Amino acid sequence: MESKKDLRNRVIKLRDSLSLEERKVYDEEIYKKVLESDYYKNAQTIFVFVSYKTEVDTHAIIKKALEDGKRIAVPKIKTKKEGILPVEIKDFNELSSGNYGILEPKEDNIINKEEIDLILSPGVAFDKNGGRLGYGGGFYDKFISSFIKKIPIVAIGYKLQLVDQVPMDEFDMRVSDIITNG
Repeated sequence: MESKKDLRNRVIKLRDSLSLEERKVYDEEIYKKVLESDYYKNAQTIFVFVSYKTEVDTHAIIKKALEDGKRIAVPKIKTKKEGILPVEIKDFNELSSGNYGILEPKEDNIINKEEIDLILSPGVAFDKNGGRLGYGGGFYDKFISSFIKKIPIVAIGYKLQLVDQVPMDEFDMRVSDIITNG
């Protein structure tokens, strides 16, 4: 089996090779699937990553969810030890460029993570058994494993990010479902 590092490099390279036009079409398809899903319809409070570079665009999903009256929390990453803080935003314009150039909120509105009823998760690669390969920091695995109640964790990514098998370690968390284009 391919190592996590090799798989991560291969899939990111593939994702980066998509043209802007292809990404726009795929992003629109994924956007519609997310909004039409029961996960979205049944959720009151959604924790969603803020897309960066060639990830599936979540900016439109965040804006629409806010319009729809959903509570939206996005990640604020402090340190490796502190991990992810779920911060509620009321407007997309509350986000500004953070340490890695990723849009993130100020820290003033941290919500109780137990109020979250849907997580839209990023990732590099996914498999049909819910395997998820992240970027290697373990932030999402730690965040997801800290929940007391079971909630849907839905990965969103391009179809090209689906692989036969993601190498999993004991601390790696699985996703409930994956929404892709196609």
